[in-house]
Amino acid sequence: MKRKKKKRGRVLLLICGILLLAAVLYCTGLLYPSGSDGGDSANADWMAQLDDDRPLSLINIPGTHDSGTRFILPSYIFQTQNTSVTRQLENGYRYLDVRVALNKAGDDLVIIHAFGTCRTGSAVWSAPLTFDSMVADTLAFLDAHPGETVIFCVKPERESDDVNTVRALVEQKVAQAPDRWFTENRIPTLGEARSRIVLCRRYEEGLGLNFKWAEQKDPTVLDNPIAIEGKDAFTLAVQDRFHYGVADKWAAVQYTLRNTTATENTFCLNFLSTSPDKIPHPRKYAEELNGLFLAEPLTAGERYGVILFDFADARLARAVIDTNLIP
Repeated sequence: MKRKKKKRGRVLLLICGILLLAAVLYCTGLLYPSGSDGGDSANADWMAQLDDDRPLSLINIPGTHDSGTRFILPSYIFQTQNTSVTRQLENGYRYLDVRVALNKAGDDLVIIHAFGTCRTGSAVWSAPLTFDSMVADTLAFLDAHPGETVIFCVKPERESDDVNTVRALVEQKVAQAPDRWFTENRIPTLGEARSRIVLCRRYEEGLGLNFKWAEQKDPTVLDNPIAIEGKDAFTLAVQDRFHYGVADKWAAVQYTLRNTTATENTFCLNFLSTSPDKIPHPRKYAEELNGLFLAEPLTAGERYGVILFDFADARLARAVIDTNLIP
């Protein structure tokens, strides 16, 4: 009996030790995969070299998927970026995927991914990352690099939130500095957008370009993975098949690269992000897909549109940037 009690006590002690270690890692933020948050100055002003009259849809633009997830728990499942928004911009990314939700009081917007809340630091007690914070960081970048523009694609991430409330809060933020935003529902030229945030929305009504598209969560592998969404003033061509396995996802990305439909009136969005498993691990998928992308021969002058990455770095951004015909 005493031996059983001792054995049980050791098991309990071991469990307590594991829980304590997990708690320390959780609170200190060591559960987050590390990544350099240093920006690449060579990529910070690439748009400044392009002509003013070029429509944004005819610029090949690197973007980040779930851009605010540098600090989020559980990171194994939800983290898709390991650099800050500022570093993403310095690394050359000009399309930010901004997933918003109402805070507990229902009077402000925070950044989330699924049911995980994005935070401002690695510690569990860090404050939630807010929409205001992402806007402030972006405007600070544009102040320092006035030849650039940044697309903000805003999606209400939590289905239970009232979309009208989300929309009203977004538009309140825009109204605080209206000259810093492009909010018409049409594709602007780069000259019109320089030093401004271009607002795109994944909801039907309101300011900004209507970027609402049907969720592509069906895992059925399609011969043509690109969905065409006709809007009043332009067309969206979207590949966001996010429940494909890595091999099928790469085939979808390749198909979209080789059959792009970007025109003056068509925005093409090509996502490398996927989540095929019951317990997903975005970092694992990104390591494979990003490696395949870097090995893919791209052609300067082709109209690839916006290409979005998980765990985006300066090399990936440069691979997209270099496909633009820059004088």
